[in-house]
Amino acid sequence: MPKSDRDLNQLNDQLSHHMQIILKCTVASKKYGRLLLASPPESRYPYIYPRDTSCAVQWFRRVAASPLGSDIGPQAFELMKSMAHFMKDIASDAGKWGQRYNLKGEDKSVYRQEDNVAHGISILCNYLLTAERLQKKIDDLEGFLSCIDNALRYSIENLYHKELNLFHSTTAIHESSLEEGYTCWVNFSFLYAFSLADEVANQIDTEGIISRSHLNFRKHFLHSISELFMSGQRYVRRIDPNGHMDMRPDFTLLSPFYYGFLHHKTELMNSVRFLEKQLWDPELGMIMRYLPFHDDFATHVHAGNGPWLQYTAILAQFHFWCGNTKEGDKLLDRIDQYKRENGDIPEHLSTCKRFEEFMEREWKTGIDFQKEFYKPILLDDCEFDNILEEANNMARSYEQTGNQCMVRDKTSPEGGYIQFATPLMWAHVEYARALMLRAKDWWKVSPAG
Repeated sequence: MPKSDRDLNQLNDQLSHHMQIILKCTVASKKYGRLLLASPPESRYPYIYPRDTSCAVQWFRRVAASPLGSDIGPQAFELMKSMAHFMKDIASDAGKWGQRYNLKGEDKSVYRQEDNVAHGISILCNYLLTAERLQKKIDDLEGFLSCIDNALRYSIENLYHKELNLFHSTTAIHESSLEEGYTCWVNFSFLYAFSLADEVANQIDTEGIISRSHLNFRKHFLHSISELFMSGQRYVRRIDPNGHMDMRPDFTLLSPFYYGFLHHKTELMNSVRFLEKQLWDPELGMIMRYLPFHDDFATHVHAGNGPWLQYTAILAQFHFWCGNTKEGDKLLDRIDQYKRENGDIPEHLSTCKRFEEFMEREWKTGIDFQKEFYKPILLDDCEFDNILEEANNMARSYEQTGNQCMVRDKTSPEGGYIQFATPLMWAHVEYARALMLRAKDWWKVSPAG
């Protein structure tokens, strides 16, 4: 067998392995098929998150229409279909989605998370575009198109600040006031959503249900967004509510790459060099989300600070896209070191010492609770039952981490490490996407969709 054929078979086996773990994070639904959770039902995040789902659907779209991962293509499409119908049905009358939902479609949101509107649009559009490409029947096409149009309208009327030409957020990917203002992540997630809607309008919407004014808006927005988030030959993570550029290192400097807007490669590469230097974990390797300044009320460390494996896998994707295969492989090898024996990948790691310090300094004192439920980042109408439910999830997960997820190592300066939220569906999605980008000799792809 030619070497390339052997490699292709090995890759398909790897993709199938990740899909099987992702399926552990699903629950059967009579109405929809299988619904995708952020982690297994008994784990830390037993909810449907539009953000995590949208990231997964981006990968599902690739797999469903690619010769790579052909064994799991039908599964990927069925998951897309189930989640798209679910998301369509739970959209509010106003045209928005919240942070998370239970299996009944009840909104369990705690934080504002304005970017979820963009993620909801993207899920619907990626499903429709994949179904069209595969020539699959789309049930309730008009309902999908109307839902997209309504969400586009909501985005412009409620989240967009015309005089600044940017979308505003209170919280987003980091679920803290670190996101307040105009962030790189939120604005590129909306640009991605509007771009997908433009494709849907041109390829599928023969009745003109999606308003042309919404699509014309995209042209104006696209023209300026990249340059608004640049300074000193790199991207910046945020423009704060007062108009000051937030120059701190952050995973979200990869947002333009992640959403497929690759026009400014030099600035992207400078951003990656910056975040690799600033966010690299000295003990465990890989990248943190942001620098862990404990006294900063906008900084959550979640069971002790450390590297996040889905973000590290996205960094590996960047290196593969640039042709830096050696660097990308090093990052995936690092992730492999911290998998469980069955291949499960956690959300993030910390050292045993950091975890124990977190429990003493932040959890037992109530500081972590105060940060997590800081009133300015909560929904105005956030029900206390949702806060109580989340606090119980936090307490249970920290107890499980201390009892079951510590890997002791007497030779390590910090006593070993802990695995938090294992497996995380999103981490497996990004690892699998990295594998597919590594194989671009077989299939030329761009990062988005």
